[in-house]
Amino acid sequence: LQFMKTGNIAQRPKEEWLKILDKGMLTIPKKWREELGFEKGKVIKAKKTGKTIVIEPIEEEAPYRLYTDKEISEFLKADKL
Repeated sequence: LQFMKTGNIAQRPKEEWLKILDKGMLTIPKKWREELGFEKGKVIKAKKTGKTIVIEPIEEEAPYRLYTDKEISEFLKADKL
């Protein structure tokens, strides 16, 4: 890992090598997740343009809600005739 100096502040480069794991999963470096506000369970936005993928935080509320397995189970129980 290389560091670049800007004045007296050392910064991580904006580029790193990442390894793609099973099912296409990859790990975003912790420092980047912290800087971007990516938290476990949070929905983010990704878009593909040519051979580039851009992953970014969502500033506005998502137009849908994610439900837990427990909530879905309760909905299914309540929906039975």
